[in-house]
Amino acid sequence: MPGETEETIQETIAYAKQLPLDIALFHVAAPYPGTPFFFEVVKNGWFRPGTRWEQVDMDKGTVLDYPGLSAERLLYWQKRAFREWAFRPGPMLTYLKMLLSDWSTMKSALSVGWQHLHWQAMMDEGAPIARSYPANPGCARAECIFDLIV
Repeated sequence: MPGETEETIQETIAYAKQLPLDIALFHVAAPYPGTPFFFEVVKNGWFRPGTRWEQVDMDKGTVLDYPGLSAERLLYWQKRAFREWAFRPGPMLTYLKMLLSDWSTMKSALSVGWQHLHWQAMMDEGAPIARSYPANPGCARAECIFDLIV
């Protein structure tokens, strides 16, 4: 979110690791068109040059460049947050128990894992930070942006 620094992101990660959560997701804020956050991003010039509205999707990268915190750094911290939270004994045991509970859960987890690895490979190969893909028209309300951590 605006005002984040690498230090505040590290504090968020540490806080999330202290909570008794079964799952934690970390996203870069997405300025969906029509939301107050969208207008704040436009006003402050935080969109990456050449950004189109259909590129705004918190699950597909970022279109933001904050002063002092580039899109590349935001994505680095997003990945690091998940890794630091998930690769601890508690969450790993929870995942393992969940995976072994039934075959449909295992198939879903493998599908999600494959999608994540594919996304990670694209990012590691230097794919654009934000790519063109269909927009999420169902999230044009202001409250859609406030459940984001990073």
